[in-house]
Formats: sequence, structure tokens, C-alpha cells
Amino acid sequence: MVDLKPNDLVKSCKYIEMGACFALDGVRSCVTGTLNAPLLVTTEELNQDGVTYDLVVSRRRAIFEAINGFRDGQIEPCITCANLKEKPYKDVDFSWLGGEPLPAGMNIQHFSACNQRCTYCVFTVEDNFIKSQYDPIKFMELFHKAGKLQGNNWIDFSGGETASLKDFDRILNYLLDHDLGTVVVYSNAAIFNQTLYDALKKNKAILTTSLDTGVASSYNRLHGTKTFPKVIRNLIRYRNSGTHNLWLKCVICESNRSEDDLWGFVLAMLALRPNKVMICPDFPYGAAEVPEETLKFAAKLWYMVEELVGITPIDYSSTFGDAVWVKYHQDLPAAIAKVRQEGPLGRADDIEHLGPARIRDIFKYRLGRIRSAVWRSDLRQHLVPAGSERERKVVNLYRRTIGRLVGE
Repeated sequence: MVDLKPNDLVKSCKYIEMGACFALDGVRSCVTGTLNAPLLVTTEELNQDGVTYDLVVSRRRAIFEAINGFRDGQIEPCITCANLKEKPYKDVDFSWLGGEPLPAGMNIQHFSACNQRCTYCVFTVEDNFIKSQYDPIKFMELFHKAGKLQGNNWIDFSGGETASLKDFDRILNYLLDHDLGTVVVYSNAAIFNQTLYDALKKNKAILTTSLDTGVASSYNRLHGTKTFPKVIRNLIRYRNSGTHNLWLKCVICESNRSEDDLWGFVLAMLALRPNKVMICPDFPYGAAEVPEETLKFAAKLWYMVEELVGITPIDYSSTFGDAVWVKYHQDLPAAIAKVRQEGPLGRADDIEHLGPARIRDIFKYRLGRIRSAVWRSDLRQHLVPAGSERERKVVNLYRRTIGRLVGE
């Protein structure tokens, strides 16, 4: 190791310093999009109880030293990743697990077994469905016992189908009981889970489901199952928990870029009333760029969800650092702006020749969008907590005043 002074500039990454992705073959610093950071410890080492806290810290340092040219070692894909930043050496610290809400900063993906066969999933493409490989809690406990396990994380709990995982309840409860941060559970919702429902009801977890379409035939073809009715039924049950953390996603593939899928997804969002809507292109494994058709479809879907559902979508891939994704992120705003300019839904603000009834409908629509945004805001949650007596009074007051005026 080169003798570094505190203010010497080095290249490092928060994921290398404090992250952990529990992958099939072991624990990595991160897995973001199509990029896999070097392994910190292998599955074999974990199952043989050969992993210690000091070993993990030394492995993190070894990756850091290789990236900075202080020793030989694997530097790809980290060396070209947008998450790699220059900073003073005094700000580099490998001793903690977690502590910042890094997107995918604490992934749990140590299995790929699933009850669906989604065509865009790499596990389907490679026919690589594997049961749980090790216990991720054992790794977390290394840092917990050393007093180095921190909360305030962004935790993606995914892999295969989480609800089918034997230890799902135990792992979810560990994350919640230790207050490790925001837990995002990825589930296709074909299996209902009571522990997840309870966590959603208390707003202690987020459920993310890739619905991808509102057309049953498209869903069944895209997901390789005939579970669309079960999925919709379970999403309604989760929605009825009263949670503020139901997030639905559309992964855009060649097979669901039709007009029917577009409208079907938008209508499904109106029916299910998610708190967030995410849009993501099919993962371009090995491709040089995201197809132009996908970019155009994403832009139109974004516009329609925003206009009709009243939710500004999230670019699910915005934190992915690979060059393919960076270009897509740069192109998407311009594509959305072009769709807005074309106005495929017509101009709702062109009221010069409209009658009173139509003007009232437009006013009601816009009021609904404003009300929806306010009702979902963090400020509203602070001032008018869900289920409180104050919420009941506010709702009744609205219905007797503005709601009555617009016929709600």
C-alpha cells in the first residue's frame, strides 16, 4: 500500500466503502443495472464460516487499491462506472456496512428461484433458477457484532420471487427490527404474503411489482405464466392495506410496446392507485444502446401517466452508471418534451370553444391532480397522518366545500 496522506486525492466509491450486494456467487460491493462489481467474499467462503469482519474490510481495500493503481487486481467494471468519484483519502472508510441511502446500496439477491419466467429476466434467458445460496443475515451480523452496522440504507430485496423464499419472513423482520432503512421488496405479487402486508400497512416497507401491462394476454406471455388474475387480486389486497408504499413498474420490451399495452397499463394505474410508477427499458445485456422504439414508447408512457394518472413517473434506471444507460438518461427528457409538444391526448387547456360542462370537467380533472399530489406528499403525512382523527375532519370538510362544488 502506498503511503497516502490525508489530503491526497484518490478514486473511490460509496458502494465499495459501505455497500453489500448479496448475489448468487457471493457478496459484491454492488450490482447496478448490468454491472457487477468484483466479489468481496464467495458463496463457498460464506457457507464454510470462513468470513470475518476484518477479511471483508481488507477485501474492500484491495479493490480500492487496484482501482488506484497501487496493486494488481480486478478493476472492471468499476474503473469506468459513473459512481466512481475523486475524493481526499481522509474521507475513505471501509469499516462500515451501510449508513447512506445509496440506490441498491444493500441488495439482497442471493437466490433466483421464481414462480414466473419473465422474458426480459436474465435468469429466464440463462435458465438459471437457483435456490437460496447462503444466509445474508450471517454477513450482516459480522458488522452488527463489531458495532459497524448502520441504518439509513436503501435496501433492495429481490433476486427471484421473494414471497416464495423460505426465509423471507425472517430476513424481512431482521431488516425491520434493526431499523436498517428503507426496505424495497420486489415481488411479482402472484403469492400473497402476510408479513409483507403487515409491513406495508405500517409503511415500514415498499412493494415494487413489475406489472408491465394491463392486458392479461400480454402479461401472461411476457411473464410466462397465467397468473394475471392472482396478481391483480393481490395488488388490490396490498393497496387496501392503506399503504403509501405501493410502487408499480413497467419494463418496456419489444413485445409490450403496443398501443393496447400502453393504454392497458395506464388504466391499470388508475384502478390500482399506486404511490409511484416506474418506467424502465428491457435490460440491454450486451447491447450498445437502448432501441429507439423503446425510448419513444417510454416517453409516451411517461406523458400519459403524468397527464391521466396524475403521477410523475420515475426513471428506474437513473442510477445505473453504464454508458448505455447514461445515454438513455440523457435522451429521455428530450423525448418526453417532444411528446408533450405533439400532445397526443389533445390540449386540455384549449377551452375557448368549450361549453360550461366541459370546462367544469377540465377544472375537476386539474383539481384532482393537485389534490392527488398534495395527498401523497410527505408534508401531508406529517400534518394529517393517515387514519388519524385530523384526516377524518379534513376529508369531511373537503367533501362539504370544494368537493360539493365540483360534484365529487
